[in-house]
Order: sequence, then structure tokens, then C-alpha cells
Amino acid sequence: MNVRKWSYIVIALLLVTNGVTLGLLLQNNGKLPGNGNRWEAFTLNGKGQKWQVNDYKVIRTSFSIFHGKGSLTYLGNPQDIKDSTYFDYTYFKLHDGEPWVINSNSASSPNASVDILANIKHLGSIEGAPSPWEPEDTAQGLLGSYMEVNWKDNQGQLHTEQVPMSVTEEFSGKE
Repeated sequence: MNVRKWSYIVIALLLVTNGVTLGLLLQNNGKLPGNGNRWEAFTLNGKGQKWQVNDYKVIRTSFSIFHGKGSLTYLGNPQDIKDSTYFDYTYFKLHDGEPWVINSNSASSPNASVDILANIKHLGSIEGAPSPWEPEDTAQGLLGSYMEVNWKDNQGQLHTEQVPMSVTEEFSGKE
């Protein structure tokens, strides 16, 4: 076969797959299963002994889910972590009682300190296609979510805290 024939075959296949995808999308009108909403957004907050999670977002449609933003606040004495060399946080969501890592970030430096306070003002985010169980997730489904924070203090001692999170705001739209 020559190149021209292959080009026509590839174009035809692309048109067919696009048509099938469009048909599937129109079949549910882009609505979330169970409630007819086109999108839902949740704000989660939480407070632990040394850390507080502020305004963490979960936004979902039937085609994508976004986790992130927000910030962390250190509730202890900032001088205790001034010379830290390691810091990380991980957001977990429960599914069938098991924790699933959704979003994680870390900062470390073997020869210098990590400015933890500068690294917690704007948490990272992740967006993609939802897992098979996420399109039916609701505010109730976010119960049990938590942020795990690990850090080294000025003496190099590693600390871990799990900060339980709960939905404090919920928004949805049918349009």
C-alpha cells in the first residue's frame, strides 16, 4: 500500500473513534451518575496537633477530577523547623476502607535547610480521568480523607502527623 492509502485509512479510523467517543459522551449528557449534576466541587479543611489543612479542593465532572491547591499551616513554633532538611505531604482518600494516595509532594536537601514555611503556602494539584470508583464519589465519600505530613525538626528527628479532613463547603451545578 502506498502512503496516500494509509493516510485515508488512518483518517477514517480517527473519524470513527471520534464519533464513538462523541456518542458515548452525549449518551449521559456529561452528567455525573446518580445526581444529574454536571460538576461538583468540595472544599476540605482539617486540623491536627502541629498542622492545619486549609481550603483543599476536590472538583469533579463525569470526565475529570481535580485534587489540590489549598495550603498548610504549621501550628507549632516556626523556629522548631527553621533548619529542617526534609518535608513532605500526601493526600489520601479512602476507598473500601483502604487509603489511596491521590497527591504527594516533597522537598529535601542533604546539605542545607528546606524552607518549609515557603513550601506550604500553595499546595500542588493533580487532574485527570477519574478512577472507576470516583465518578460516584460524593461529600460522604470524602469522609476519612486525610493529609499525612512528614518533616524533620532542627535536630533531624523525623515526625509524622495525619491530619483528618472534612468537607466544609460543597457546590454543584446542573449547567
